[in-house]
Amino acid sequence: MKKSPKKHCSRLCWALAALGLYTFVTLAVTYPIPLYMNTRIVGEEYRDAYAYTWALWWAKEAILNSDKELGYLSLMNHPYGVEHPFVLSMTGMYLLALPFSLLVSPAITYNLQVLSALVLSGFTMYWLCTELTGDPRAGLVGGLIFSIFPNKMGHVLGGHLPQISMQWFPLYVLFLRRAIRTPGWRTALPAIFILAIASLIHVMHLAYFLLPLTAIVLCLERLELRKALFDRRRIAWVVGIFLICFLVVAPFLLPTVFLSLDQETYLLEPGTVEHATDLLAFFTPSPYHPLLRLVGWWSSFSKAIFPNIRSLREGLAYPGLIATTLAVWGAIRQKREGKIWGILAISTAVLSLGPLLKMGGKLEVLQVDEHQSYIVLPYALLKTLPMFGIGRTPGRLNGTTMFAVSILAAYGMSHLLSWTARRPRWAYFFIGIVVLGTLFEYVIIWPFPTGTAEIPPSIQRIRAEPGDGALLHVPMTRRQVNDRALYYQTFVPRPIVDGLTHRIVPEEIPWSEAILGLAEPDPAPGDIVPRPDQTQRVAWLRHFNVDYVVFHYLTYEKLSPDADIFYRDFIQTLLGPPKYEDELVAVFPVPEDASSPDTPFLYALSQQGWHPPEHDGSRWRRWMDERGSLYLYSTLSTTGSLQFTVDSHMTFPVLEIYQGDKHIDSFIVGDRVIYTTQPVRLNQGMNTFHFRAADGCIETLDDPRCWADALLSPPTREEQPLCESEAVRFTCRTFVFDQIRFVPLEDQPAGMSVEVNLGDQVSLRGWNISSPTLRPGDTLTVTLYWQASVPVDERYVFFVHLLSPDGSLSAQDDTPLVDRLLPFWPVEAVYGHSVVLRLPETLIPGEYRLLTGVYLWPSLERLPVLADVPGAEVRAVEINRIQVVR
Repeated sequence: MKKSPKKHCSRLCWALAALGLYTFVTLAVTYPIPLYMNTRIVGEEYRDAYAYTWALWWAKEAILNSDKELGYLSLMNHPYGVEHPFVLSMTGMYLLALPFSLLVSPAITYNLQVLSALVLSGFTMYWLCTELTGDPRAGLVGGLIFSIFPNKMGHVLGGHLPQISMQWFPLYVLFLRRAIRTPGWRTALPAIFILAIASLIHVMHLAYFLLPLTAIVLCLERLELRKALFDRRRIAWVVGIFLICFLVVAPFLLPTVFLSLDQETYLLEPGTVEHATDLLAFFTPSPYHPLLRLVGWWSSFSKAIFPNIRSLREGLAYPGLIATTLAVWGAIRQKREGKIWGILAISTAVLSLGPLLKMGGKLEVLQVDEHQSYIVLPYALLKTLPMFGIGRTPGRLNGTTMFAVSILAAYGMSHLLSWTARRPRWAYFFIGIVVLGTLFEYVIIWPFPTGTAEIPPSIQRIRAEPGDGALLHVPMTRRQVNDRALYYQTFVPRPIVDGLTHRIVPEEIPWSEAILGLAEPDPAPGDIVPRPDQTQRVAWLRHFNVDYVVFHYLTYEKLSPDADIFYRDFIQTLLGPPKYEDELVAVFPVPEDASSPDTPFLYALSQQGWHPPEHDGSRWRRWMDERGSLYLYSTLSTTGSLQFTVDSHMTFPVLEIYQGDKHIDSFIVGDRVIYTTQPVRLNQGMNTFHFRAADGCIETLDDPRCWADALLSPPTREEQPLCESEAVRFTCRTFVFDQIRFVPLEDQPAGMSVEVNLGDQVSLRGWNISSPTLRPGDTLTVTLYWQASVPVDERYVFFVHLLSPDGSLSAQDDTPLVDRLLPFWPVEAVYGHSVVLRLPETLIPGEYRLLTGVYLWPSLERLPVLADVPGAEVRAVEINRIQVVR
């Protein structure tokens, strides 16, 4: 039966009215951004909005230029770029923005994306609610709720564009429902297109939105169609929709999905509890509401939940009194459908609380007898499933909650409006009250914060400079500087050192630490790895083709003024006065005629895992936490070993060393000795070595000088009270290092990197002697490095013998390492120990043989030496020849 023109006009008028209302409301709640589309960016200053502005620009560059790839960020992480498959998972968002990116500036593009997402999410929800209720007036209210609910506006504040772009989900429910009811190409094609786009907005939308909405639609259609839902033709079409969509989106999503299955992936960032919803947030409007903030008691009540504006980004969960009342009424009146949508609303609200219950900004603790425990919630189980593991923001499930609340509120509104059938004017009055009341409740802050979109004059001048060298922005460790650097690249498309978007890719870290460290003041005058002097820092910057170092004056998260001045002065001492400078940045050019580095190696340590350098007598030392990394850039390919001195306060801990993911050595740390790894191949470019405490670490006093068996210089008398203070901190410390070096094979002293097999039981990995020339009565220190090939017990005795020219024994040391020194000896682990031989006063001058080996007790049978080395004939290894002189 065809609709009458009058009826059709009424529907069209309501649709236009809804579109006009959502546009007006969007412009009102985001004021003043509509007036400054090209000079301001909606949301907080220098937050994720700038990263997404960059992402939309980069997508345009990658699509239009054949030499660029969307998933390979060639202008980031200079000089090698970085593979970032997570970027591919948001291809749908980039494609939707492409028409704007081609016509207007990146700032306008981002602003239009945000504003249009708010308008269209309201309009598509209006469309869905109107079809479900049959009442466009109810659809108007449902759309308004979904357009600007507080959690979404919090994400606008934080610049989380994918979380704002919810307009596709009402369309997905609408067209999936139509495709199930009337299967065919006419309904399937729109459903496929919408599902594909919705899947490529953000990978977590698959788990947070699309999966539960698909289940809800199938449940609703089961109620409506009953057995007809299982008709073969209908099932074939539904399966076909999902299969075709999978084939379309798989190339963009599978790289991220496969990464999420790896328990060590960089996608699994911490912060799940921090980004979970506080239970009281469901009952707390924004304390920065322009009217509510005037009420003092309200601010004090919400302070624990929202201590600052930044906490609004993820923490808002208030559904609104009007929306909740309408939703409850809708669930009661719309019995079957209302029950299903109600289950979705309640279940996702519970899941948004995260894995542990949090109230008033604190985790709740359950006390049972003398036992205490946090209150574990269902999301803890969900977190273990694939895909959910990378979702560290359970609070974003509030978007799914509000999806269901919007539909239930539309049902409730429809039933309430049916009471005014005989008095239409009352209906319009009631709608007006609901709309105004909802708008009042949903304002989270006004005027809405915005950030600058203007490019500093100094950056504009760089664009006019010739060359394509990189920009090194400092201090890049500050998030604000990172976001500035990304945004400035949309204007000056030169590569940048470092650069963070979405997640920190492990391949980025070594390059950023190494190159950024060249323009950063050292934490101390000395360190455990070689540091280049100022001349060599400039040489390395030129080697990496860095044209400019851009120092940023911070406007918030500010370093102390003295630290700012010190940092800037350091760069000026390094590179000379800035070429350009304004209120935001100072631009220092790197001399083009800088010399080449005088060493092929550049060292850097990871920021995580190492304590600051500490001066201990004549040397500098660093403590390591449970694990730490060494980044070693080499201008050539060569073979050599890592050498380092290490000690520990633990009882014979095992230190494991990896080159990348490959295990290269394990050491039992006892006495403070120099260890040398097996020879490794150092590649031209960046090489990463990881140091790891095999047994983890136990927290101890933060200052090791306060320990009874201090490994560093003891505290002074003035510092002593700090060791006894109640405020003393505890921390993780395992090993203390000094003098980490890479030594090419040809530069290693004899005996430091060998492997002599003794009876397939143990291997002699190296040795070192204090001096090859001695006098009678002197002491000779011999350091031996043994590696166990099989489990070694106390029957093995390790000997060092000094034989006179006539073959007689002049001095010796026989030590059963296991039992006397080592409580255990892990297989393949290297143990270094020192032996001190005192030469008799009666020794005659001459050449003496220094031998070592292993024998069994009590048989005294020596292990055979399975190598062609001096001493093998007597089942020993000749370490060196010692000259005894008068």
